[in-house]
Amino acid sequence: MLASSFDPSALLAFAGIAIGVGLAFNYAYDVIEYHRAQGNETENCLPPKYPTLIPYLGNIVPFLWNTPSFLQRTTSYGGQLGSSRINVGPHWDVYLFQDRETVMQLWKNSTIMCAGRVHVWACKYLFGMPDKFLSLYAADNSGPFAKPYPGSNVPPHLRVHRLMNEGIEKALTGSGFDPTLQRFRKAFVLQFPATLNTTRVSEGSEWIEIPDFRKFIHNTVGTSLVQAVFGPSLLHVNPTFMDDLYEFDQVLPLLSKGLPSFIMPQPYAIRRRLRDNFKRWYAYARKHFTESAISEDGDGDPFWGSNWMRQRQKTLDLIQDDDVLAAGDLGVAWASIANVVSASTMVLVHVAKTQNLPNRVRNEVTSAFGNQPLEDINLRQLSKNPLLSSIYAETLRLHVKSFTVVSSPVQDINLGKFRLPKNSMGLVNAHVSHMDESFWNTKDGLHPLNSFWAERFLTDPNDPSSGPTRFTRQDNAIRDDAAGNPNAPYYSMKGLEGSWIPYGGGHLICPGRFLAKNVMILACALLTSEFEMEVLTKEILFSSKWFGFGAEIPKHAIAVRIRRRVQ
Repeated sequence: MLASSFDPSALLAFAGIAIGVGLAFNYAYDVIEYHRAQGNETENCLPPKYPTLIPYLGNIVPFLWNTPSFLQRTTSYGGQLGSSRINVGPHWDVYLFQDRETVMQLWKNSTIMCAGRVHVWACKYLFGMPDKFLSLYAADNSGPFAKPYPGSNVPPHLRVHRLMNEGIEKALTGSGFDPTLQRFRKAFVLQFPATLNTTRVSEGSEWIEIPDFRKFIHNTVGTSLVQAVFGPSLLHVNPTFMDDLYEFDQVLPLLSKGLPSFIMPQPYAIRRRLRDNFKRWYAYARKHFTESAISEDGDGDPFWGSNWMRQRQKTLDLIQDDDVLAAGDLGVAWASIANVVSASTMVLVHVAKTQNLPNRVRNEVTSAFGNQPLEDINLRQLSKNPLLSSIYAETLRLHVKSFTVVSSPVQDINLGKFRLPKNSMGLVNAHVSHMDESFWNTKDGLHPLNSFWAERFLTDPNDPSSGPTRFTRQDNAIRDDAAGNPNAPYYSMKGLEGSWIPYGGGHLICPGRFLAKNVMILACALLTSEFEMEVLTKEILFSSKWFGFGAEIPKHAIAVRIRRRVQ
C-alpha cells in the first residue's frame, strides 16, 4: 500500500527545490564575500572573487556569451575600475586586472611574465600548427627575453620563445625597422594609385563608389605591408594570397572555438590554402635566393623580403618541418596587417566624417613639408605631428578591444594591493580601460568616450580643460612631438601608461607599434592630401565576434565614394 502511493515526481520536485536553495545560499555567500573583499585594505592579496550561481561551471557562460558586458560588470565597483577573479571551471580561476595602479604594476613586473600558454593555443587553433612542435613550444619555460627565467634549464638551442622573439625585436624595433618602413612607403606609393586605377579615379573625375572600404585598405595598406615584410615574391607566386588572407580574417573567430573541421570545413580549408601558399613561396625563394640579392641596407631582398624572414628560415634547423614554419608565418602575416588594416580604415572614416578635419590634416602636411611629394617626406617627422598623432591615438582608444595575457611561470607577482599567483592567467582588456569615465577627459560630456574626438590627446597650454585626462595637466609634461611653438597644442602620452593600452605594456608591449603608427599616419596623410572622400554608410556597427583579438571590425561593409582632388 505504501509502495503504490510513492510519487517519483514529488521526489524530483523536492530534489529540485533543495538544489535551488543550495545554489541560492551559495550565491548569496559569494555576494557577501565579494563585497567584503572589496573593502579589504590588505596588500598583496587575491582580487575579490566574483559571485557565480553555479559552482564548478563558474562564470564561463556569461564570459563567453557577452564578453564586453561581463567585463564591465566584473571589473568595476563603486564607479571605479577594479580587479577581480572569475571561476571558469573546476579549480581554474582567471584574474581580471583593470585598475590603473595594478595595471602599471603588471607592466613593471613584466620581465618575469609571459603568455606562453596562450601562444600555444593560438598556434594550434588559429594557425594550425602541428602538435609535434607545440610540445616543444609548451616545454620552453625560459621566456622570450635574452636572459632565461630563474630556474629554467632549457638548452639555448631549444629556447623557442627567444628564437622567435629575437627576430621580431630586430625587425620591428631594431636594425630592421627603418628598412621595413622604407619598403612599406615605396610599395604603398605604388600600390595605392595602382588599386585606384582599377576604380577609374583620375584627376577631376566624378565620384567613384567603393562598396567595401576596409577591403580596399586591405588591398592597399595590407598588400604594401606584406611586401615590406615578406617581399614581392610571396604575392608573385600566390596571386590570390591577399584575398585568402582577407577570408581568413573573417573566419578567425570560428577557428578560435576549437571545433573540428567536419563541423566547420570552410575555415579549415581557407587556412590550409594559406599554408600551401607559404610552402609554395618557400620552394620558389629557396631556388632563386642568393646572398647577392640582399639590398644595400643589409635587410631587404626580393625573395625572402627581409632579414626577419631569412632568420625564420634558419629556424628550420630546429623545426625540420615546413608545415610548422608555414603555420608560424601565417600568424606573422595576420598579426602584421589585420589590426593595422582595421585601424587605418577607421582613421580615414573618422577624418572624412569630422567637419573640417580633412582640411586641417592637409594644412598640417603642407605646413610641415610644403609641396614635397609624400614619397620623399621624412616619415619619422610626419609621425610626430601632434594632430595626426592625436587622431591615431584616439582611433586606437575607441576601436582596439584586445586582451593582454599575463602569467608568471617563476613566482607569485606582488602587484601592490593584489597579487597574481604563479602559473595563473591574468587578463587586461584595452576596451575597459579606454572607456574609463573617471580617467578620460570628455570636456564635461561634450565629447563622450564612445565618440571620436580628434583633439582628445592634444594639450593646449592656453586651455586648462584640454588634454586626454580629467586630472590637472602637468606643466612639465614631456612633449612627444618635435619642439616647436611652446604655446601651440602638443601631443603627449605621459601619464597614460595604465589607461591607453592598445598594445599592452611593459616588456609585453607589441613590438609592431612603431611600424603601425607610421603606416596609419602615412595612409591618412596620403589619402586625405590627394583625395576627397565621403562616407556613404549612415550607421557603422561593429561585430562583437572579434572582441579581444585587437581592433574591432565593422559588422557590415562601409561604403565610401572618392575622387582625386584638383590641386
